[in-house]
Amino acid sequence: MSEHWIDRAWKDIIKKNPDDAISYFMPELAAERDYSQQPQFAGTEHPAIGGKSDKDGTISDVCMAVPLKTGNMPRALFLIEQQHEKDDSLPRRIFRSWYRASDEHQIPVTSLAVFTGRAKPINAYSVSWQGTSVNFTYNVYSVAAASAEELKHDGRAFAIPLLAGKRMLEANGNPLKRGEYSLELLSLIKERVSDEVKAWYFRKFTSNILQIDEGDIDPKVKEVWKMQFKTMDEVVRDINIRDAKEEGMEKGKFEVASNFLKMGLPVEQIAQGTGLSVEEVSSLRQ
Repeated sequence: MSEHWIDRAWKDIIKKNPDDAISYFMPELAAERDYSQQPQFAGTEHPAIGGKSDKDGTISDVCMAVPLKTGNMPRALFLIEQQHEKDDSLPRRIFRSWYRASDEHQIPVTSLAVFTGRAKPINAYSVSWQGTSVNFTYNVYSVAAASAEELKHDGRAFAIPLLAGKRMLEANGNPLKRGEYSLELLSLIKERVSDEVKAWYFRKFTSNILQIDEGDIDPKVKEVWKMQFKTMDEVVRDINIRDAKEEGMEKGKFEVASNFLKMGLPVEQIAQGTGLSVEEVSSLRQ
């Protein structure tokens, strides 16, 4: 079964929160970052950077030009490959992306492969023939190998999407676990992410990666998540509608109970049939 929707979710959360991703995965690069300028994203389908693969038309999921505050070279390219399913061609593709970017731009380039599935991370590419050899290594991060407890208590913002990915793997499709983990992550986002825009993206990623909209999730959990993407006006409107319905249903119960009393039915039987208490039914006699 294709997992391209997972790939897209990871790609989007990295592109929407580039500095958080850099700070988490590459703290040394973050220390050299010039924060007066925004990172720029290069199209990975460009022949000089990504080229074309046989599989899906692109090489690198994210290619980010990061402004630096030191040195004569003003930018560094941050190439990120997000990998959910096993792909033996990945090391060669990362090497090709790195080489093309380095050769084209003549600036420092670093590469990272984020393994979001259960596949064992591979961090090197080697080739040798007739006395010529290449030995290339790159940075890797494995969500499966990460500690959920450490991510849960990590103060860095990008630990939350990583924990969402970890919880997705731990739930292994179980709807009860997916719902439980989603509420855990929602609490973490509310507690730690003060920026509303960032919080929205984190909630959206968590909802997508744990498939909260799917039919097997507890309706109460779905209702909690539904409220997360509404405006305050929409929330107030829904509460008013709900209260009006509940008030109408309650009035209806008393009217039915009153009619049953007039018909001479026993109080206990009326209470059982309407959901009212015996005391509430008895009060209607007065």
